[in-house]
Amino acid sequence: MYHSGRDYKKVDELALRLRIDYCHFEKRLDVFKLAKQLNIVLIKYSSLTEEQLEVITSKEELKDGFTIFKKKNGKYEFYTFYNDQIGTARIRLTIAHEIKHVVCLEFNPNEKDEDLANHFARYILAPTCLVMPYINHFSFMEITDDFDISYEAACNAYKAAENRILSNKSDLNDYENEFIAEFISKH
Repeated sequence: MYHSGRDYKKVDELALRLRIDYCHFEKRLDVFKLAKQLNIVLIKYSSLTEEQLEVITSKEELKDGFTIFKKKNGKYEFYTFYNDQIGTARIRLTIAHEIKHVVCLEFNPNEKDEDLANHFARYILAPTCLVMPYINHFSFMEITDDFDISYEAACNAYKAAENRILSNKSDLNDYENEFIAEFISKH
């Protein structure tokens, strides 16, 4: 699926704006706290009854997670269900992915929405502006450990930062400068 660079840049800005607006300046983003701040109710698959799980699996393949949007008294309520048996890094990525759907009110996400939500999840968990200093100095495993992401996500984050540096676009955007200034002041 092809997206313009502008699509990705908008998603990157959205991710950092959320981190700035909700004061998340740590490397290891607490997605559970951010979800709570966004009034997203998180529900583990393991907390569901067998009948409830059967309803989910009868409709489609059991996914890592999904969100139900419910309108009540003119306001939306968000219920994100997630597989709590898939490992911490993948759970974090799943919740970050679902956060993008909630923030953008993507009730029935299409293929483009899904692709951008995957990008959003990787970026909010390991912002390129924080990964750039790792290029040529650290291993993928250090990125994995520092950001609490999977090896695959660390490789993707590293490649995104490396590509940005190699394309001579390593100057930070305004929202990245704002985030880095806050990040530095907190550490």
